This record gives sequence, structure tokens and C-alpha cells, in this order.
Amino acid sequence: MSEFIILALAGGLGALVKDVVKDNKLIMPCYKDGSILLGFVGGVIIGAAVGYLVDQNAMTAFFSGYAGTQMLHSLMPKEKKE
Repeated sequence: MSEFIILALAGGLGALVKDVVKDNKLIMPCYKDGSILLGFVGGVIIGAAVGYLVDQNAMTAFFSGYAGTQMLHSLMPKEKKE
């Protein structure tokens, strides 16, 4: 259990660094336009899950938290505005 907490912290740190480097702002979870936005909490979840499933390494969790949400955004279908 403590290993998963360490991986979650590493994933959160990666997501935090990404948000701060990107636009010097931290995106918090919120409800907007009928959608729940996870903000950097999504990076914590992705980082911990990938770090745990791949090799139980904190560095893997960090980089997954850093790049994971961007990867998911590119995989998700975009809504077409008419």
C-alpha cells in the first residue's frame, strides 16, 4: 500500500510540474459546462496506475503523470463544432 502512495505522489509531482511549466497555473478539479474536469488529479491517477502496472518505479509514475493526460487528450475523439 505504501508503494502505491509513493507512486501516486510521483505521478502527482509529474502532473504538477507539467501544469506549472505549461502555463504557470495549477488546474484544480472542477465542474464546467456539464463536465467534470480532473485537472492535475488526473495526472496523479494516471501516474500511479501506470507506474504500478508497468514496473513499480517512481520515475515511470512521474513521467506518466507528466505526459499521461496529454496522451489521453490526443486519443480521445474531438467534438465537431458546427
